[in-house]
Amino acid sequence: MKTRIVGFSTTAAAMLALLLAVFCLPNVAVADKFGISLFSFVKPLGICALGSAMVTFGTGLFRRKLGRRFLKVHKTFAWLTVGFALCHGILVLVLF
Repeated sequence: MKTRIVGFSTTAAAMLALLLAVFCLPNVAVADKFGISLFSFVKPLGICALGSAMVTFGTGLFRRKLGRRFLKVHKTFAWLTVGFALCHGILVLVLF
């Protein structure tokens, strides 16, 4: 039996960094200077989550036609979908 080592992926690291940036730095003077608010992130994060979910669904649905090389694309977009959806959901729950 093979032993697999579970690592910390770059996608998970990027999502963690985005989450920390969104919730730990909302009152920074630079953000206030340019007029950026957390409300402006809700709709784009929802659109990104829906788009990456559609790509994930498409690559999973047509996996036999696309071949095995698209499994990596499918997994990457699956993790991106989870990250975008979590950030979108947390922002909606906190702000509305």
